[in-house]
Amino acid sequence: MNLPGRARHWGFIAAALWLCAGCASYGPEELERLKKEDPSFAQLITSRDQIHGEIRAIKQDLLVRKKAADVQVDKIRGDYDLYAKAQNEKIEKYRSTIEASRNLMSREIETASKQLEAKITELAGYQKTLAEVRKMLRDSRELNLSGKSRQKWEERAMMLSEKMRPLAEEIQDLRSEIRLKKRKIYFVR
Repeated sequence: MNLPGRARHWGFIAAALWLCAGCASYGPEELERLKKEDPSFAQLITSRDQIHGEIRAIKQDLLVRKKAADVQVDKIRGDYDLYAKAQNEKIEKYRSTIEASRNLMSREIETASKQLEAKITELAGYQKTLAEVRKMLRDSRELNLSGKSRQKWEERAMMLSEKMRPLAEEIQDLRSEIRLKKRKIYFVR
């Protein structure tokens, strides 16, 4: 018999299904029949059913425990997040306190630097005036200054020297203060 290709294909599939249908009679009726015929097999099936029940109970217990653990983990994570947020806010407050101290010290250094600059300018003015007065005293012999006039110039030179001494000390103190504050600000981090 020569069947076309397609029909031959469908015929082969139908034959395979007919053969498999006879082989696959493993339904509940077949199980009951086998259990009645073999008591040890019936006991094995009963044991299997109990084990499957225990496996289901174990899996259910694991699932319940996992869900409970997940809830606890979520709660712990939430608690930690709240705690971490509060601690990070504290850290920022501490850092801002330190930064405020650094800023204050920076402003103090800036103020002291301006004072130092003003004192240096003032001292330079006194030094220039003193140099001019001393030049006048040296040249006084040539200018024929009277004794009284020469004495006035000497008093003026002495007065300038007396003004310069504490000013030079203040300048030295300001320089020391600025150096010290710069060292301190290095450590305030």
